[in-house]
This record gives sequence, structure tokens and C-alpha cells, in this order.
Amino acid sequence: MRAIFVCFFIRAYRNLDTLKQYKLFFGTYGINEGSRVQIVEYSEELQIATPSLVSIGNFDGVHVGHRMLLERLVSKARLLRTCSIVLTFEPHTREVVHGERVPRLTLQREKELLLRSFGIDYCITIPFTKNMASLNKEAFMKNVLVKQLSCKGVVMGEDHSFGRKRDDLENNYPIRCEMNDFYTVKLRLYRENDVAASSTSVREYVSSGEIESACDMLGHPYLLCAVRTRGKRLGRELGYPTLNFLPPPSQKLVPPPGVYAAALECHGVLLEGCLYFGDCPTFGNRDVHFEFFSLDELPPRIDQEREVLLWIQKEIRQEQRFDTPEELVAQMEKDVESIRNYFRKEW
Repeated sequence: MRAIFVCFFIRAYRNLDTLKQYKLFFGTYGINEGSRVQIVEYSEELQIATPSLVSIGNFDGVHVGHRMLLERLVSKARLLRTCSIVLTFEPHTREVVHGERVPRLTLQREKELLLRSFGIDYCITIPFTKNMASLNKEAFMKNVLVKQLSCKGVVMGEDHSFGRKRDDLENNYPIRCEMNDFYTVKLRLYRENDVAASSTSVREYVSSGEIESACDMLGHPYLLCAVRTRGKRLGRELGYPTLNFLPPPSQKLVPPPGVYAAALECHGVLLEGCLYFGDCPTFGNRDVHFEFFSLDELPPRIDQEREVLLWIQKEIRQEQRFDTPEELVAQMEKDVESIRNYFRKEW
């Protein structure tokens, strides 16, 4: 029941007009509770005996297009009384196949947290290697999908293909017939204003600081799993005590340095506030800092927690250097007021 409840509000995100409704989306924060999905790392010994439907892809960001796909996967699997499987890869397939660096919208744990909200039965991560990339479609379908996952069909986007040659699955009727009516469900790409929802487009938005546009295409605020660290108490000295976090791993895509409206979640508690990341140019370009100032008093439990979720929603301003700490404090007061107004307006 919880998985269905959360999925409803994720799906409805694009039509939300008030923060009261918008906050309900954050039910994903507690998605571990009652979620039935099994997180599995692939191995050659893996065997799932129950007949299944499978969706395959990187699912980076878990954007609105992915959501349409996953909702269809779950509904079709229930109709056919099979289990539903999401098959994803680590590292990103383009890094192995093309040798290019792909900044991640979601690291593995972040992706798994988002995928938990759809009521799927299994999330299986395949370590994507040169050997795996060299498998042709026939070998992948027979050896992985059918033999190991008992796959009866796949649910995929109209632009998706897999296997070494990446031929379109619909063109391979002999393979389908050999495998007892193995079939596909193909969905059209989700588009808004003639722009297809894609992880590439979201990366462009995030890289340029267009966080609200990124959130629209994601269907949720931009997620960052953050690990606490001890700060230098500089914010406290300036009158704005903050929680400090380690910089994300290098694979994680972060927006440009600056100040953002964000929400912090921990143990089902949601706190609105101000997120800053940058190298503190006013104080001589120190190491990169990730800091969160809560608009409300921090509950003691959160203040002691090592890991939290940060949901980034809007850019307030870019990084600036100020001549004096007093000028910085004056600007911080304006930033906090802007963020209060942002959340107040959404209410």
C-alpha cells in the first residue's frame, strides 16, 4: 500500500501547485519502510524462477520518462501475474562502450531509493564490463533474460535497444518465436514542448543551474545523498549555524557553486532551508564546502545523524565573493528571506 501511495504522488508531481501537496511527494524519504523491492547485484549464479517482465536501462535520474515506463512495467506484470524486474547497470554503459565520462544524476544508492517507490519486485544491478558489452542481443536475451531471469517479455522506450549491435528488438521476430512468444511493450518518449525527457537534457539543466527545469523533467527535486562531516563553525560565527557535508563523489553531477532552496530529510522529518556549496571565496577560497542552514530548529536526532537526503529545488544565486564578512552576512540575510518567500509562496 505504501509503495502505491508514494508512486501516486511522484506521478502527480508535475501538476502540483502548492507546497502542501508538493511535500507529500517526500513520502519517498521513508520508502524503505514497507517497500517490498529486493535489491540484487547480478552474478552468473543468479536465478529467478518466477516468470518476469523486465525493463532494462541506466535509469539515471529516474526522470518522468522512466516513471511512465516503470508504471507500465508494474501494471503489466500484475495483469500477467509475473514479477517485475528493473535491470540496471554500473558503471554507466556509455563509459564502458564509448569511453566517455558520464556525470551521474543519481549514484547507485540514490537510484535505488527512487526506484523503490514504484512497487517493483526486483532491482538488479549488472556490473557493466567489456565482456558484458560484447554480448550480442541473442546471447543477452537467451543467457541473461530468459535463463537467469525467466523473462517473458520486456517493457522499453521506443528509442531503446540493447546488445552489442543494439538492433531494435521488434525486428527480431525469429528470436521472439523461438522463446515462446517473448514479446515487447514499447512506449513513446515522454515529451513536453517538443522536448523528449532524457537524462542528457536533465544533465544540461543541472550543469547550467536551471534546477527548476531539471526538477520538471525529473518529476521530483534533485536528489543528493549527503554524508555529514565536522565543519569549521564559520557559519555559526556569522550567525547562521549549518550542517556540513562531505563533497559528493566525483561521479555525481552537482549544480554550479551557489545558494539553493532545498529540503533536508532524515527519519521522515522534512526541513526547508538554504543549501550552499562552493569554496568560500570571501575567506580565501578554502576547500569546497557543502552546508545546509535550516529555516527551523534542528531536531536533536537529525543533528546527530551521519547521512541525510538533500532535495535541491531552486537556484537563489550563484557563488559571489564579498569584500568583508559583514557584506556576506547582509547577503545571507537576503538569501534566507528569498528562500522563506519561495516556500511561503508555494504554500
